[in-house]
Amino acid sequence: MIKIKKIFLHHWPIILIWLLGLILRCYRQGQLLGFYYDQGRDAKMALDILTARNFPAIGPATGIEGLHLGPFWYYLITPGYFFGQGNPAVAACFIGFLESLTIPLIFIVVKKYHRQSAYLAGILWAFSHYLIRSARWFSNPSPLPFFVLLIIFCLIKIIEDKNRKYWPLLIFSLGLSLQLEAASAIFFIPVIFVLVIINRRQVFPIKVKTCLTSLLAFTVLLLPQLAFEIKNKFSLFHSLSSYFSDQKANDVARTWAWPDLDFLKVRLPEYFRILFSKLDTNLTSYAYVYLFIFIFSALFLSLHHHRSKLVQIILTWLFLPLFILLFFTGKFGVLYDYYLTGFFPAFIIIFSLSLSLFKNKKLSFFVFLFILVLFYQGNYIHLKNYLIAGVDGPEHITLGNQKQAVEYICHQTQDKKYNLDIYVPPITPYSYNYLFDWYHRRHLCFLPTDQTSDLIYTLHEVDLPHPERPQLWLQSKVTTETIIKELKFGGITVQQRQKNDKQK
Repeated sequence: MIKIKKIFLHHWPIILIWLLGLILRCYRQGQLLGFYYDQGRDAKMALDILTARNFPAIGPATGIEGLHLGPFWYYLITPGYFFGQGNPAVAACFIGFLESLTIPLIFIVVKKYHRQSAYLAGILWAFSHYLIRSARWFSNPSPLPFFVLLIIFCLIKIIEDKNRKYWPLLIFSLGLSLQLEAASAIFFIPVIFVLVIINRRQVFPIKVKTCLTSLLAFTVLLLPQLAFEIKNKFSLFHSLSSYFSDQKANDVARTWAWPDLDFLKVRLPEYFRILFSKLDTNLTSYAYVYLFIFIFSALFLSLHHHRSKLVQIILTWLFLPLFILLFFTGKFGVLYDYYLTGFFPAFIIIFSLSLSLFKNKKLSFFVFLFILVLFYQGNYIHLKNYLIAGVDGPEHITLGNQKQAVEYICHQTQDKKYNLDIYVPPITPYSYNYLFDWYHRRHLCFLPTDQTSDLIYTLHEVDLPHPERPQLWLQSKVTTETIIKELKFGGITVQQRQKNDKQK
């Protein structure tokens, strides 16, 4: 008890920052959680695990057709669904809590080098609008930064402190990262390899026991996928190899290519947008101030502090993958934000270490306050508007109004047989299937019957990219069903229908 009190007294600022960051990651998740196709699919898998109906050997699909991640994500969210008794908001807060641990961890990593920079890194991570939204996303890349910081922490311990006992934890964290998000995690391997080669005198020799433990830690994580591969004649391997060997005549469709000037004109601004929007939400003129600070910090660190192992690790961690990605065209050259999720911690650390370049403490503190003022201007209003948003907007669809729609149908159909038709983009209504089942398991709803019924409820969401699709879906019912009642719950429309006399 005395030790806990001592830790709190010495580190209360970062503990307070962490608690506030945690609150922002969980506040109103029951209303604002985006519970869509992926989240509904994941919830069903967690329920299968909890009820022992299925223990998945592969995880979510990737952007490469036929290739899946490992199943770790499904097992990671399962405790949240267990303690929340199936409530998606509780499960999302569980993941939000795990991601929030990135705040004290980034502080610990930077503190040994420069304490003021450590506080800045913690504040930026805790209160960035986009990083909060990423943590609340409730998708497999959400907790990745926590494991990235664990890997960086282990690398520092191994390379700087020559503590090779951290190898098993490093390899285990790497294996988990590869199961959470392949697009960025795949680059962790060449980064670690380069760092090991550069620091081979500090890294080697490694005890046989440590090697075997590390190998075991990585192999255990691969066992479910290996079993799936053997059972399915190595289908995942074939999907991956065909994707990376795809060298079609069309340059746009190729996976790898030498970057020409036109490509660089697109890719480099994408780097700027993805990275600096984490500091300035809408990339105002403040973003260019951040860019100047970042470039100044990166150059100064690489020229004058290159002997620091932290500096060496984070510079390699960020810039080596960004360089490799210049040759990766991927799916028609598109670079999504989450592709760089694993590199956001290094970006924040490099930016925060700009404070360490000022020997004058007063000047350093002035720059610290200046950055915080700009950061507040670029994030506060966007974060506030998001957190206080209602769920009744004409295009709004989140767990809040999804539950309203489900509860309405459940209330109207007590002790009644009814059919239910649902339209959601992209077609498969995993989210609503799960929500109806969740309400049914709590004895709050009767499930729709498989038999034909005169009473029909339709539920459809707005489809902004393709507004004609729900209209065509509804028009197909005009000749067979009559609308009795219609209610809107934000961007969700529920209709009570009855079969026409000729159809009975």
